[in-house]
Amino acid sequence: MRYSLIIFLFFFNAINTIGGEDSLSRSSNSIPLYLGHDYGNDKSTLELLQQPQQALKRDTTWLKIGGAFRLNNLYTHYEGQTFPLGTFLRNEWTWDTWRLNVDAYSEGIQLSFEYRFYPTFNTHFLKYGWLGYRFTENTHLKLGITQVPFGLLPYASHSWWFQLPYYLGLEDDHQMGFHLSHKADTWQLDGAYFLLSEPRGTNEATFGAFSTARYSYDVVPVPGNSNIERHQVNLRAAKNWSGHETGLSVQWHELYNMQSGHSGSHWAAAVHHDGNWGPWNLKAEAIYYTYSDVRNDAGEVLDVVQMGAYGFGTYDVANSAALYVLGLAYDIPLEWGPIRHIQLYNDYTLMQKFTSGPAGEYRKSQQNVFGALVSAGQVYAYFDVAMGYNHPWLTNAFGGNALGTGRGMDYRQPVSALNPTASDPGWNTRLNINIGYYF
Repeated sequence: MRYSLIIFLFFFNAINTIGGEDSLSRSSNSIPLYLGHDYGNDKSTLELLQQPQQALKRDTTWLKIGGAFRLNNLYTHYEGQTFPLGTFLRNEWTWDTWRLNVDAYSEGIQLSFEYRFYPTFNTHFLKYGWLGYRFTENTHLKLGITQVPFGLLPYASHSWWFQLPYYLGLEDDHQMGFHLSHKADTWQLDGAYFLLSEPRGTNEATFGAFSTARYSYDVVPVPGNSNIERHQVNLRAAKNWSGHETGLSVQWHELYNMQSGHSGSHWAAAVHHDGNWGPWNLKAEAIYYTYSDVRNDAGEVLDVVQMGAYGFGTYDVANSAALYVLGLAYDIPLEWGPIRHIQLYNDYTLMQKFTSGPAGEYRKSQQNVFGALVSAGQVYAYFDVAMGYNHPWLTNAFGGNALGTGRGMDYRQPVSALNPTASDPGWNTRLNINIGYYF
């Protein structure tokens, strides 16, 4: 595909040159066209591209095109059982993702977007897409679908799996609105307003509701529960010192029921620290969130909200909880054939819920991921052992009540007086290998 794109651009340029002025020229200055990106050696640059400030001078104009093709292998041990080779989403090779990245800059205005395709799920959507303007070297505005400035940025995780806050919309969330950032000495200050969550993409109805065709986990409308997120406000302040960052974040948004017109609310706060000591990196974060007076279409107050993404079905999320996040990584530079770098890591999250129901206190959820990111030329491979305890993705019954009440004694059924929550549901394990060519 890379060579086909080069040939296409060559003929496109030739045709336009024959017809008159070169469309990639302005005042006799050609626009530099770059195929591919420098993705660095860790998740922060591999999954969310960051353009250096020196490339954003007003007298420069450029266009960059990149992307990735990724394969995924998984082997699972869920609820005490393994599965034969070729079991769908249990033990198989899949074509995980292919994505297209485009970045452009001219006259002080920057464009950046990423579109993703997930063939296994028959799902595709825009991850982000925004226009940016740099008022000064330290003040930047983004308008469009952009990352929410909350907690550890750009990620609270090192692994392919993210940390547990991602599955509650509190890590690498993207919304539709504007984001203003400003650097003042050692401080990074961010403020944002988002009118709505990002627009949905396309998925197959047999996998889940159309509202779940999105990259970020959001409260989405489902039959009988037509709530959406809107009018979100974020404030974040972080201080950088000697290779460390310490910060505080708050966010608030409305939960609007499109059928009844009732409005509830959500607010969250986080404190975080991102520290570097030579080859070591530590990510630590504590988050508290709550949903207040959220109601279904019939006007009943809800103890859980419905969240979804990737075109799959939705699952319950407790309306009040705290999350404690800790991730440690170690970088190993190498010159071993094509391998130039390995990052070892362990990411852990504990979710403590503050909600009660007829079956009693909601049970805690946990996630732990041990693994390595191996870089070899343009190939990046994640090797992860992901373990989940009351986790919606790490189970033989996807979704459900794991992040709500916690799983019942029969994990496949709703919690009730006849199926109370399990005091110790046990850990489920997934070996996940994700191999991608990034260009």
